[in-house]
Amino acid sequence: MEQIFKQILTNNLAKIDLFLIGKSIVELILFLILIRVVNKALQLFFDKIISKISHPETRKQYSTIKQLGVYIVDAILILFFATNILGNFGIDMKPILATAGVLGVAVGFGAKKFVEDLFTGLSIILTGQIRVGDFVTINNSTGTVEKVTLTMVIIRTFNGDVHFMRNGQIDTIVNQTKDFSWPLFNIGVAYNTDINHVIRVLKDLSNEIRQMDGYSKYILSDLEVFGLNEFQDSSIVILARFKTTPHEQWMVKRKFNQMIKERFEKEGIEIPFPQVVVTQNKDKETV
Repeated sequence: MEQIFKQILTNNLAKIDLFLIGKSIVELILFLILIRVVNKALQLFFDKIISKISHPETRKQYSTIKQLGVYIVDAILILFFATNILGNFGIDMKPILATAGVLGVAVGFGAKKFVEDLFTGLSIILTGQIRVGDFVTINNSTGTVEKVTLTMVIIRTFNGDVHFMRNGQIDTIVNQTKDFSWPLFNIGVAYNTDINHVIRVLKDLSNEIRQMDGYSKYILSDLEVFGLNEFQDSSIVILARFKTTPHEQWMVKRKFNQMIKERFEKEGIEIPFPQVVVTQNKDKETV
């Protein structure tokens, strides 16, 4: 049995072409170097373009295209390398490609999801619906876009969870950081409050925050006060909003809310909250 095993091993070793193996190893090393150089060159090329773009929305669009470009170039290089290696060992690619065509028809129904993901991904990227860095809500998942590929979108939620979503399953996209944002303020005050006085205070605060360092550059318009918007059980609600640059609406809103509370306290404007009054019946039952 041992002799038979040695004979089989000797026969197989004799068939191995060490020159082809060495050539393939060299080609593999050159391929790894090439793909690294090409990826680096692409990134430098796009980074140079992005550095000259002042508009933040266009910068995000080019950052997303950069990821897609690297992804496509890598796929082409890997396919070329695999074809070349197989050719070194005398494997004719034509029958393989013909077989792949037949198999493609056979598994067409199974590849339906992949094709759907592919075309949806192209549509999402080319139309700029979402870009790397956008804060979005996709299919009830909310977070920052970390990666967009032809088949998948990856977002990270506020608490750090990472959601992987197939492009073909994306039905609704809500992009909260595209072009500009509108932080809304629903300001509740007591029913006996002078609404005109509240509006004057809000506009005065608007002028203050627009002159503050660290906030003025993010606010694109004066505060819009729409007036009395809603009647609630314990308050009336005044609606207002700012126009801000993307991603900064939450920072502006937090600061302005703080300013509203501090000024309302100075002005004696009541911000009501629900209260429950409990009364106790002191009458005692007598026998």
